[in-house]
Amino acid sequence: MQAEVQHLSLSADALRALEPRRRYVFALVGHIFNELMLLQKWIHISRRAPGRPGPQEDAAVGVTLFLVRLLSAKVYEALHEDALRKASVNEVLRTDYFGKVDGLNQRWDEVLAQHDGLEWLGWIRNKGGFHYMNANQWAPGLEDSMCEDAYIWTGRRYGDTYFHWAEMTAALPAMRHVNADEPFKGLEQMVEDLGRLLSGVTDCLALGLRAFMTTSGVGDKLMDATRFEAPMLEPLALHYFFADARLGG
Repeated sequence: MQAEVQHLSLSADALRALEPRRRYVFALVGHIFNELMLLQKWIHISRRAPGRPGPQEDAAVGVTLFLVRLLSAKVYEALHEDALRKASVNEVLRTDYFGKVDGLNQRWDEVLAQHDGLEWLGWIRNKGGFHYMNANQWAPGLEDSMCEDAYIWTGRRYGDTYFHWAEMTAALPAMRHVNADEPFKGLEQMVEDLGRLLSGVTDCLALGLRAFMTTSGVGDKLMDATRFEAPMLEPLALHYFFADARLGG
């Protein structure tokens, strides 16, 4: 299968004409859009349907949980007062981006309100997203019940080793923070909440970027479409374990 994109050149003169703050905002918004989009794709392809217990299923769960923590931390940072909500950045967004599209400022307000209602985003950012938990924070995952049926996967190479027990204990505090009674329901809620929030965030940023590039003259010349071979989004295929022909794998 093939993907199709178009090369849109940016006007050097228009970029130079931007004052430093506006040039920074343009770079920041594009960078945030790229990171959030990439992490959403990775989470989607990392998820493996249950039913085939073993190292691949265990590792897939661990990869997904890691990416959920990372995406939670990244979107929290993106909508923090040090990034898109910083006064100098917000002013540019409101006028040059969202202000150029009818109703987009209002929609952005709704996205921010949705973000602010997800208290657990900041909690995860500080406890597993961008920082390792201390002993007290990790404690909910280290109860006596977690000592039953504990195991790891190990092989000839370091890369074939997966500390399943450690990964599950690391994931449990966040899941319990969202739903203390049913941790896996908490995980489902996290994924659903992130999906709704990121849909709004990426849509607003994409529409705002397009409006800014059009009205500022930064968007210059659109080339013919480029087609290239690309992997399918299905089946899911973000792996932890890999064969290596160099080692006879």
